[in-house]
Order: sequence, then structure tokens, then C-alpha cells
Amino acid sequence: MKVLDARELLQVAQDRTGLSDFGPDDFREGLDMLVKGINADVDVRPDRVVHLRENILRLLVNRLWFQKDLTDHPEILEEVIDGPIIITSLPRTGSTKLQRLLAASGDFQLLEYWKGHMFARIPGAPDGGREQRIAETRAYEKWLYEVSPDMITGHPVFTDEAEEEMQLFEYAFRTAGFAVFGSPSHFMWLLGADLAPAYDYLKMQLQYLQWQNPDDRKKPWLLKTPIHFGVEAQLNRIFDNPRFIVTHRDPTKCIPSIAGVNHNWYMLYADVEPDLNGGEAMITYFGQSADDHLAWRDNDPGLQILDIGFSDITSNDGEVVRRIYDAFGLPLTEKSLQGMREWSERNPRNKHGGHSYSAEKFGTTDEAIRVRFADYVDRFAPLLA
Repeated sequence: MKVLDARELLQVAQDRTGLSDFGPDDFREGLDMLVKGINADVDVRPDRVVHLRENILRLLVNRLWFQKDLTDHPEILEEVIDGPIIITSLPRTGSTKLQRLLAASGDFQLLEYWKGHMFARIPGAPDGGREQRIAETRAYEKWLYEVSPDMITGHPVFTDEAEEEMQLFEYAFRTAGFAVFGSPSHFMWLLGADLAPAYDYLKMQLQYLQWQNPDDRKKPWLLKTPIHFGVEAQLNRIFDNPRFIVTHRDPTKCIPSIAGVNHNWYMLYADVEPDLNGGEAMITYFGQSADDHLAWRDNDPGLQILDIGFSDITSNDGEVVRRIYDAFGLPLTEKSLQGMREWSERNPRNKHGGHSYSAEKFGTTDEAIRVRFADYVDRFAPLLA
């Protein structure tokens, strides 16, 4: 059933804003492929069609607002982003806890969830519409947990918490994050898509957010998303002096876990239960990512990389914090430590309930995962316990 029309979505976004410049046109292919994939492959619930359309319209409207600010304020693209600290890894390796723990220090520029959900200023609104943008994000957060309550146990999102820049990639319409819509044809297109335009747009988005928050300009950005895993060379290309933290965990835990998280996202819009074979798709995608990650490391021995195991993040986060600050020459103050200690105490593991999963539930086996990730496991075995 055809539930979306790309041309209609573009026109509605223009009508709502009175603007017509979406910025670089390379987003249009991704939008077309996403719309075609959803129409062909996804049984969208009738009561969710409006929510789905509004979610895509949000992306298009923000692009229009962003481009207006770029036209009115060309100095945005003069913002310097130097020395970001980037957490890159397989999914479900403790990277979210680590990001939010470090965020509590106050020492970094952050992408709070609302800044990703509504990254562009609203023209003519006081303070760029900050309060409206936050309110709309809170409403979206509330809706997420109403329609898919199990999300809270997998990857909980909160309006004011640090979140992945995977959100920002959505605006370029070239991201594996859209796999949560459950379209195999779109996913296959994405596997061969050029990701450079998405990274070029990401840099501009971060410059824009930094321009919006000049008081934090001297702090390094703290970034994180598994979307970067295997394509870190793009980060070397767009940033000066990037510094990497790579978190590690046994892939037999990571793959079924992320398949379960994706399933919860899929159920935001789907009318029927999907075939639970997401594990095979995740093996394919992240298996290639792991190979590409190893090649990136081997090709550039001068990279600034700190490797950290999941077990240390979950059981010894104070020591992990000190290792990170020491590795990158960051001053660690008592105020920063106190903020992180308090966050850690408020957020014990499984605070929102346990997240159960198994390889078999998602159409694969632990053995198949071990075989595909053999090179990665051999390289990082001491950190995978």
C-alpha cells in the first residue's frame, strides 16, 4: 500500500515553512529510496500513518530552517570543530552508558536528544524556538513509550540526555538508522550508498549547533554512534584531530541485542509482527563494519584510539573515566568527578528493566556470529569477557 509520496512530503514542508531551499540535493535519492521501501515492504498501521508522515516532515522542515540560517548567517560554516572525542563501536557495548556518564562531567559539547530531534532554529521564534523544540521532543518521547513500552529496556531516550548523532544523519536520508522501518529493499540500497554526503552534512550540523551555543565553544564535542563503526575514515576526513574511544563486547551478545532493539523501533509503525530474522541482517551489516574497522586501524597506525571493554564500563566506570581523561590529556576536576559519580549512582545497570534476547529468536546462532566476527574476536579477545 502506498502510504507516502516523496513529492507530496517535499511540497508540504515548503508550504508549512514558506521556504524552498533544502540545501544540498543529495538527500533526495535517500528520501526517494526510503519512501519506496516503506511503501513496498512495510505494513504500516493505519493509525500510525500520520505519525510516520510527520516524522519525515520534521526532517524536511528542519532542513529548510537550517538552510535559511546558513543563508542569513554564513559565518556558521566558519565554526571550528577541533579534537572531538568520538565513541565508535559495535552496538550494545556499553557505549551509551559511557557517553552519558562522560556527559555528566560538564566538560563536553553534547547532542542532547532534543537538539537532534529539532536541530534547527525556528525562524522568528524567540531564542530560535528553543522551548518549542524541547516541548515537541518531550511529546515525541512520550509517544514512543506509549506505543512501544519495551523500548525503555533496550535503548532508552530522554529529551535532556546526551544522545547519538545518528539522529542528525536522518536529515541526510543516508543512515542505517532507517533500518528500524523494516524495509529490506531500502536496507540493501543503503549498503551500497555513498555515505560522504551524510558526513559532510553532519559537520555542518555540528557547526550550526556550536554556533547556537557559543558558551560551550571551547569544550570538545563528545560524539557517539555505532553508525560510525567501520567508516571512521569519514570522521578523519571531516574533523581535525579526532580522538576515538572504541568500546568492545562479545559479538554473540551484541548482535541479538541490537536485533531486539530494532524490533522495538519497528513496532512503532508496523501493523504486524515482522519476521524475526533480524539477526542475519545485523550479522551482514556489522560483520562488514567490523572488517572495515580493522582495516582502518591497520592502515593508519598514528590514530588516537583508546580501547575499553564492556565489563569495565559496567563494573569499574570510575577507573574508565580516569583512563579516558589521561589518554587524551583532559583536566579532571573534582566537580567533573562528582557529576559523573552522581550520574552513575542514579543510573545502575538495568535501571529500567532487563533486556532479554537470544540469537535463535532473531533467526541466527551464536556459532554463526562467532564465525563471521572471527577476526574481530581474535584481535580484541581480552576485552570481550
